[in-house]
Amino acid sequence: MHNRLSVAVFVGSPVMIVAMFAVLFRAGAFDPAAPDPGSTAMIMFWIAFGAFFFGLTYGLLQICTELAVLRREWLAGVRIGPYVASKLTTVLPVLAAADALLLAVLRALDRLPAAGWNTYGSLFLTSVLASAAALAPRAAHIGGGHGPRPGDSDAAAALLPAGAVLGAFVPVPRMAPAGQAISWAMTNRWAFEALGSAIGLETLWRDGDSSAGPPLLRSYGDSFRHPADRGWLILTGFTVLFLAATWAVLVRKCRQGWGRRAGR
Repeated sequence: MHNRLSVAVFVGSPVMIVAMFAVLFRAGAFDPAAPDPGSTAMIMFWIAFGAFFFGLTYGLLQICTELAVLRREWLAGVRIGPYVASKLTTVLPVLAAADALLLAVLRALDRLPAAGWNTYGSLFLTSVLASAAALAPRAAHIGGGHGPRPGDSDAAAALLPAGAVLGAFVPVPRMAPAGQAISWAMTNRWAFEALGSAIGLETLWRDGDSSAGPPLLRSYGDSFRHPADRGWLILTGFTVLFLAATWAVLVRKCRQGWGRRAGR
């Protein structure tokens, strides 16, 4: 990152997400004495959004300028597979730190309930997998030459919010058939459902005020009745699939660059 906008995005993303939580949601939304099903569901969704946003932001800032460099290194013998793996292992600790910080601050602000290590470990793992699943397809998109030109990270960073709003604002069972079909390919759906399962949203709603809990619970159908590890498996599958696509498009772009160079 060599420009002010990229630095601002890198540093400001966690601050912006936390500020949004503080403004949109009241403290104590998970209090069993006064349950707020709508807020608790949206808090889980926006945690999924935050994890997605971190993966998109930090991953894009890492790879946006590197295609030309990679082509030169590929000609010198650098393999694409280890390169892609190195990008993931380099960025993933940063994403994990951002996700952990988000959860810790939300707990300190009482936007998340008091819970044990198992619950927060599940929330953390879901968030990291959601970040990784957001990072991988963006790498394939840029590597395939469909995103901003190498070196144009300012424009790329400015476009981040448009890509980060994909998710499940409407409960999947309430969506039109086309929306339900598309939701299967949205990583935010699976992160949201895994987070809701980990925090126990269905139990909270069922045990809360009968005038507030059950109707909202029914609108989500069986979204939170599955174990969180189902979401982990799906998010891992998305990540592997997208990384494979990244490898394929980078190999193609490097070969195309070599072909044009050899033809001169």
